[in-house]
Amino acid sequence: MHDRDRIGRRVREVLAQVLDVPAKSIDQDFSATSSVAWTSLNHLMLISQLETEFDVVFSNQEIRELTSYTTIVDTLGRRLDSVA
Repeated sequence: MHDRDRIGRRVREVLAQVLDVPAKSIDQDFSATSSVAWTSLNHLMLISQLETEFDVVFSNQEIRELTSYTTIVDTLGRRLDSVA
């Protein structure tokens, strides 16, 4: 089982890097609607970085749904647990 806190830290690092925001500003409520930096182009860059960082490939539906810190962490937790 993958540790949710560890996944959360890694997701926070990727979000901060791709969106160029302070990692401290990324909390449970951080989302595409709460951040002006989360543009459609940055969303695609974010998905690419997450796929590389976690060695996963998201489906088209998942890509559309991965619009918040919490959703990303939850989805990665499920995906990584299913291959463990």
